[in-house]
Amino acid sequence: MLKSWLFLGLIFSIVVISACQKSEVYDESSQFVKDEELIKKWLDSTKIPMLRDNNGVYYQILAAGTGTESIELNDSLNVLYAGRLLRFGSLTADTSSFSRTTDTATYKFRLKNVMPGWQYGLPLVKQGGKIRLLIPSPLAYKDYTVTGVPPNSVLDFTIDLKKVVK
Repeated sequence: MLKSWLFLGLIFSIVVISACQKSEVYDESSQFVKDEELIKKWLDSTKIPMLRDNNGVYYQILAAGTGTESIELNDSLNVLYAGRLLRFGSLTADTSSFSRTTDTATYKFRLKNVMPGWQYGLPLVKQGGKIRLLIPSPLAYKDYTVTGVPPNSVLDFTIDLKKVVK
C-alpha cells in the first residue's frame, strides 16, 4: 500500500513540475530577422525578381488582373492557389505543396479572415490577377504547428485571383 502511495506521489510530482516549466516565448521581431535572411539568400540564389512591401511580404506580380476596384478587407475572394514551404537550411523551395486548390474548386474566403501575408499581398492585384508571395512566418502561422507546416515556416504561395465580391 505504501509503495502505491509513493508511486502516485512521484507521478503527481512529475506532473506538477512539468506543468510549471515555462514554454519558450515567441519573439516575433527576431523571427522576422531570421526569415528575412532566408528569403534574401533564396532570392539571391534563384534570381527570381521580387519586391518587398512595407510589411515584409515579398511579391512578384505574374498578372496584374483586369478588375477596376481595389480589394478591401471585407471583400470575399475566390482564388486558386498552391502553398509551398521555403525551408530553413535549404535555399530551394519544396516542390511539393502543403496546401493547394484543384483547377476546378476555388477557395472562397473573406480577406479579413486569412493570414496577414495574404491580407497585404492580394490587394496588389485585381480580379483576374496572379501573384507569388513569400510570407515570413510572423505574417503566416507564426510558431504554431499546422498540418504539413512546421512552426516558424516561411511560406511560398502562388495565387490566382478569380473573383472579388464586394
